[in-house]
Amino acid sequence: MYSEDELKEQEKEFSTVLTYVFMPIFILTVIGAYFVGNSMGYIEKEYKEANEYSFSGVVYEKEIEGGEGYRFPHYLFLNSGIRWQVSSELYDKIEIGDSVVKKSKSDSVYYYKKGRQIIIEDQNLYLRNRYLEKLKEK
Repeated sequence: MYSEDELKEQEKEFSTVLTYVFMPIFILTVIGAYFVGNSMGYIEKEYKEANEYSFSGVVYEKEIEGGEGYRFPHYLFLNSGIRWQVSSELYDKIEIGDSVVKKSKSDSVYYYKKGRQIIIEDQNLYLRNRYLEKLKEK
């Protein structure tokens, strides 16, 4: 077996390798991810994908994942196979049998209640504002 001195020496060598090899790689990766994540192409692609996404369906099940409380994700399950996450406030307003529609080229999601009430939620507000701010920088 190794003596205590040899183990301490190996530990020092490992920490040296970690410091001089892996830390710079980690730092450069974080910096690269920051610049890619804030590039115009990435932001535009992310917004356009969310904007063009469309679905519709009738709510057949509601679920709070992980327990009770407003911090846990709230999901609506639609008969079209969509699992849609909503805020806790909206979750309380929607009932089974209500319809949910998100049209392509729209940032809004429409929730049609049985009593003819319509709730409109701006789903892509953050992405749209980020995209428009990046356009202003050009």
